[in-house]
Amino acid sequence: MKTKQFFAVSAFLAVGVAFAQANDIAKYDPRMALETAVVDTNGVKWIDGRYLPLEGKCYADTDEFYDRLPKNVTTNVNGGVRSMKHHSTGLQFRFRTDSKKLTFNWVPRNADLAMDHMPATGKSGIDVYRQEANGTWRYVKTGRITNPAGGSLTIPWKPGDACLVNLPLYNGIKSFTLGIGKNDKVEALGPRKSGIDKPVVFYGTSITHGGCASRPGLAFPSIVGRDLDVPIVNLGFSGSGKMEFEMSEHLAAIDASCYVLDCIWNMNVQMVKERFEPFIRNLRKRRPGVPIIMAERCDVYGDGRYEGFDIVLKGIYVKLKNEGWENLVYLPHDGMFAPDGEGTVDGCHPNDWGMMFMAKAYGAAVRQALGLVK
Repeated sequence: MKTKQFFAVSAFLAVGVAFAQANDIAKYDPRMALETAVVDTNGVKWIDGRYLPLEGKCYADTDEFYDRLPKNVTTNVNGGVRSMKHHSTGLQFRFRTDSKKLTFNWVPRNADLAMDHMPATGKSGIDVYRQEANGTWRYVKTGRITNPAGGSLTIPWKPGDACLVNLPLYNGIKSFTLGIGKNDKVEALGPRKSGIDKPVVFYGTSITHGGCASRPGLAFPSIVGRDLDVPIVNLGFSGSGKMEFEMSEHLAAIDASCYVLDCIWNMNVQMVKERFEPFIRNLRKRRPGVPIIMAERCDVYGDGRYEGFDIVLKGIYVKLKNEGWENLVYLPHDGMFAPDGEGTVDGCHPNDWGMMFMAKAYGAAVRQALGLVK
């Protein structure tokens, strides 16, 4: 019965949707940006975010523009994913502008701006970075938000500098606008120096989702993207990364440079036994040769209490390697959390300090998978 269901889901997805590739979504269209821009009485030209260079959005057929998954996610996938696909974690604008001042206005999708263990700056705010001459992205400022009606941030800017804007982690976006000088322009950035222009796709749990970074740019997948100079897609879903077979189809629809599977926190050992192997086999079948990283469950306490998960996961890895699988990287939990015990907000979810350790561990695995020279 389960096998028939899997095939039905696969057929539905393959036939029902013309999948879009990550690099083909939300490309900057200068003509549309100019035609739709509005110049106000103060001489500020407002550009709708839908016409700015956006990364992290991989599907054209979505319920709402800033969604992370397509409309056709079925009830074979848990309700958490179907709800949190509206969260904008991992989405980022990357552009260059000759404006001397930038203003960002955004309206969040949900009125709940913060959580008891995650501030509004991370859940619902935005982050702005500037690229230095050596290619390093340097933090500039966070767009704070206190009113569900919307947030606003205005900053001075050096004309010609590249700009990166991270969108909210645990909220969605109803609307986003960029304000620049009325005679100024925005242009998309060129190819990355890393040579990697297809995204690294992270699929996982609340930690991958960004919980509980104090601001969007400090979610570990975003740190990895900046550090390695690679595009990323964040498909983390809090409490809901359960590796339903259909999700392997949605991941495979993305023309990725690498896939990172980090769902162990949201599964019990039996689920790992039943779901991981069919999931990864379908992903490899649909995207042959694309590197896949299998991540262990991060051991917050360092006492080996998750050994049962590790045994099962490592067994699957060894089985696949013995079958001759290449481009398969195993990421142990060692080094994922701060050794001083100060890396979480609640004994589970990383704070900013913890996110740095997560980024270091995952960054090393992604670097290995992509063959990037350090």
